[in-house]
Amino acid sequence: MKAFAIDRFGDEGSIHELPTPEVSGDEVLVRVVAAGLNPVDWKIRDGIRGDRSFPLVLGQDFAGVVVGTGPTVQRYVMNDRIFGTTHEHGTFAEYTVVGENSARDPVAKIPDDVSDADAAALPTAGLTALASLNALGVQANTQLLINGATGGVGMFASQIARARGAAVVGTVHSGNEEFARSLGVDETIAYDREDVVAVLAQRYPNGIDALLDLVSDAEGIKRLGGLVRRGGTVVSTVYTADVAWFQSRGVKAINIMLTQTPESSHQGLRELVKTVEAGAVRVVISEEYELSDAALALDRSKSGKAGGKIVLLVDARARAGLVLGKTVG
Repeated sequence: MKAFAIDRFGDEGSIHELPTPEVSGDEVLVRVVAAGLNPVDWKIRDGIRGDRSFPLVLGQDFAGVVVGTGPTVQRYVMNDRIFGTTHEHGTFAEYTVVGENSARDPVAKIPDDVSDADAAALPTAGLTALASLNALGVQANTQLLINGATGGVGMFASQIARARGAAVVGTVHSGNEEFARSLGVDETIAYDREDVVAVLAQRYPNGIDALLDLVSDAEGIKRLGGLVRRGGTVVSTVYTADVAWFQSRGVKAINIMLTQTPESSHQGLRELVKTVEAGAVRVVISEEYELSDAALALDRSKSGKAGGKIVLLVDARARAGLVLGKTVG
């Protein structure tokens, strides 16, 4: 099979001819139609995260078609359209393997009215947003600040929070303010034009209920966290919240590790994709690349300038725009 892989950390990566993986037990073989990019992908390529064996196929989010099942698989059959994550085999490839019931690598069926590209863009960012909002207890009338409201996770968090009736304030680049409002952000603060902390302190003298921080370092999250009222909650998705420091100020702080949350599950994916079906969440795909251009896609993701999710279209029918609903067989 063709796969985009690296032979050592720091490689740009290239197309490799590799054996098609085999399945056993409760594993499912998937013909990948589309693969979603996340920052973790270029971080692994650059050697920032983890020990791996080589050649290493990159990618963890996918949408595709079941083309093989292990002897104990019960939930999926041939030609089912499924989406999810897989950390062991990579998804920038014509085929990947995922377990049927893995908390680390959840999978679920794709509804007929959700495209493969949209499904591939959902899992990691969407589930992280869902897990974060649940940990924050976001509901109707919650005053929520999202630091990084138009990034990969922020796009989903903004829409889900708005659908729950929260009052959403988002920090964004000044060029993305209109986009943020289209996602349901009620109030934007341009971090490149204003002092975010000073502006918020003036507008919310009694503090805000919850902070979802998607970008700050340890000192930055303390500055923003100082705006959270006593009894409020802070969540960091980049693991920079000093739990003890916040606790001493009467604020609960949580560092989210997606694979350790209840949302990292079959049920979590089903809940997430239902928000898309219902029209409460739209998947914003800014750029699509072919598998052979995965290196360009990774560099684009690393630049932080994409303005939406980036997707690799692996199957030729996806490039022709035919892979929607039951057109996959």
